[in-house]
Amino acid sequence: MVDVNRLRVFRAVVASGSVNAAASHLGYTPSAVSQHVSALQKETKLTLIERSGRGIVPTAAGLELASRSDELMGTLARLDGAIDDLRQGRTETLSVCSFASAAEEWMPSVAATVLREFPDVTFTFRLNENGVAPPPMPPDLDIRTEVPGDDATRIDGYERHVLTTEPYVALLPKDHPLAGQDEVRMSDLADEPWIDDDPGKTTCGLIVAQATKAAGIAPRYVAYAGDHHGGIAFVAAGIGVTVIPQLATGNLPVSVVSLPVVDPSPHRRIVVHVHRQALLKPAARRVLELLTAAA
Repeated sequence: MVDVNRLRVFRAVVASGSVNAAASHLGYTPSAVSQHVSALQKETKLTLIERSGRGIVPTAAGLELASRSDELMGTLARLDGAIDDLRQGRTETLSVCSFASAAEEWMPSVAATVLREFPDVTFTFRLNENGVAPPPMPPDLDIRTEVPGDDATRIDGYERHVLTTEPYVALLPKDHPLAGQDEVRMSDLADEPWIDDDPGKTTCGLIVAQATKAAGIAPRYVAYAGDHHGGIAFVAAGIGVTVIPQLATGNLPVSVVSLPVVDPSPHRRIVVHVHRQALLKPAARRVLELLTAAA
């Protein structure tokens, strides 16, 4: 069986780019790092590093070993966390997944309240959006968005609870000619430069696309941001306008104005799926109560 500490040291060498850098990061001497790597090569009967000029580089086998060990090291880290929780007397776990804007606006206060009321609970949180690795185990609660009018999402083993139906708003630079209005028609944005803050084409982006089509406009995108924060930053710089969910506007800069969008008025539905077994946990039921109140 592979020695886990030797593997950890070898991974540090690959990630750091040299034995000396890995030694500095790990708090080892360079000779100790080299001994660990040599022992791992003997243990695996593989050539994991080779000389390159005055330094070393991982071989193809070394890169493959480092890559394939990611899941193992993650599992061991979670196991260490579980052992620490048991030492501290935390025997119950609670896991929540959510999209980003709900995570930012709701989850910090929800988590703080739950941990205060249930100090023996280990609370873990993850994002469930595109590009984020799925959790190793199904979460106790999973907060998602839906397109109003579409069929309700269902997840086997979970109960679905509707939290709210949320409007979208238009964000404009504060010196924009439309910024002084009480609301803005979607068609009034037809000739504006737009910021696309949803390159993943998620539910949020689909709702905006449907609304612009319903208004008979085809937005001219001049910037593609990675998320709502990026989109807001582009608007603040005066580059264009964007349409985003109201929940994502909690901390707008003073240079950005938020206006309700009409004709049409896009909305999204926010739901939370609660695992039926999790409903037996008082902490999970409390999270559901807090989310309902926040929404």
